Amino acid sequence: MRALAAVLVALAVTAHTAAPAHAIENLRKYAGIVVDAKSGQVLYEENGDSKRYPASVAKVMTLYVLFQELSAGNLKLSTKMTVSKHAAAAVPTKLGLRAGAQITVEDAIKSLVTLSANDMARVIAENISGTEDKFAQRMTATARAMGMRNTTYRNASGLPDGGQTTTVRDQAILGIAIYQHFPSYYEFFQTKSFSYGKSTYGNHNRVLGYMGAVDGIKTGYINAAGSNLLTAARKDGRHIVVVAFGFNSAGSRDQKVRELVAKYLPKGRSGTYLAEVPVPGRQGSGNVQVAVAQPAPSSAPVFVVPMPLPGFRLAQLVAANGAQAQPAAIQPMPAAVVATATPAPVPMPADLNQQAAVQAANTLAAPSQAPQPAYPSQDIIGAWLSESYNLGAPPSALGQTAPSAPLGFVPPPANAGTQQPAGQPVDLMTSGTVQTADAAAGGWVVQIGAGPSEDSARAMLSSAAGKVGVLGDFRSYVERFEKNGQTFFRARFVGFGDRDDATAMCNQLKRQDMSCLAMQS
Repeated sequence: MRALAAVLVALAVTAHTAAPAHAIENLRKYAGIVVDAKSGQVLYEENGDSKRYPASVAKVMTLYVLFQELSAGNLKLSTKMTVSKHAAAAVPTKLGLRAGAQITVEDAIKSLVTLSANDMARVIAENISGTEDKFAQRMTATARAMGMRNTTYRNASGLPDGGQTTTVRDQAILGIAIYQHFPSYYEFFQTKSFSYGKSTYGNHNRVLGYMGAVDGIKTGYINAAGSNLLTAARKDGRHIVVVAFGFNSAGSRDQKVRELVAKYLPKGRSGTYLAEVPVPGRQGSGNVQVAVAQPAPSSAPVFVVPMPLPGFRLAQLVAANGAQAQPAAIQPMPAAVVATATPAPVPMPADLNQQAAVQAANTLAAPSQAPQPAYPSQDIIGAWLSESYNLGAPPSALGQTAPSAPLGFVPPPANAGTQQPAGQPVDLMTSGTVQTADAAAGGWVVQIGAGPSEDSARAMLSSAAGKVGVLGDFRSYVERFEKNGQTFFRARFVGFGDRDDATAMCNQLKRQDMSCLAMQS
């Protein structure tokens, strides 16, 4: 009896230590949806909005964010990423590289779409955002910007976490978006095998190639979720996305998906795409809408908050540029610049106590006699704060886009400022007026400063959003104006209901040592 008791105690201890950090509910229940990617019509659904765990299907969003980086020029397929101890310690399935080893972006992508390597998902996350936690925050923000309102990511791999949930409807949105936004990188999902070192790994998606139409995407499995699959089929000008979660075996899941493809692909629209998923971070307020209809949200939409490059990557860019680090405090820009025979230095933004990352970006933007940086873009700030990172308008409401609805966005006014009397100091915080769509409604604006370029103003917006997360619920705006013959750009957040709301936000910013001014538009 004593021996038996000892065994039971040992088993209890082992079970406790093996439990995930967040205990998770068993959501191993079927949920499925089929969406016509061209018309936006839901052809079939069952439990479309029920909470489910994505398992390794979460890696599709990991790859979406990676494709953003590639498209922005921040990474190349040949870029080598370093494996950390955290990444190397991931549980199987994994590629198995040791800490300190390096792998190219292209090989990491192929390891995710075939082997579903958990260690490589962590490598991607850490090399983009510095930590997996920060990367997961970006995954969630990106999802919300595309209309995936019921999805929260907690890690890059899909390993068990009770807080990491989604719906099959949301995953259908992602399946459409990753094709529409990154058609050139989408081909990676059709990879049937991947060779690395002395090993060759086959694709876990056994439905790949079915009917000459199924083009991959991603499988997933954890015990609490069951076997999941997000896939798509394209043939004869038709394109459908199929999501099937919660099966007890991969075989039963694949059989169901084959049945859905065979039944609904012939019913898909043959022709142009009438509905599109909003691009996260795209500026403007066009009528672009997601293809999958959902009930109206019960609360205000969550805008995407761009995640700036982590400090270690900006430091690498500074070193590559040969620039000297700026002092901790950026000095205010002079009221006027005296013309001389030599080129005038590029003025720096007013002292807004910006975070180190923005200071590093300003350093990179300064003129230098050093060779061009080892970076894909000549415009360092433009590459950093590219379309993938801009704080833009909120995504349009979910629903099917009518064929006649225009797709696009409304650019901000070219010049919305007023002139300052000659010889007067330039007040970058208070000068000028607001002329935006929001201004017509008589709302309130929070201005955090102004800079000599649009990119420097966007850097201020990014810095503020990083320090005060709730700013992500408000529209950011960069406004051009002229003072004393010089052009400046205001950094503003708009959409506050009244003075109290705007003042309360300013107080939060000031507690973070940032300048702020609340004004009525």
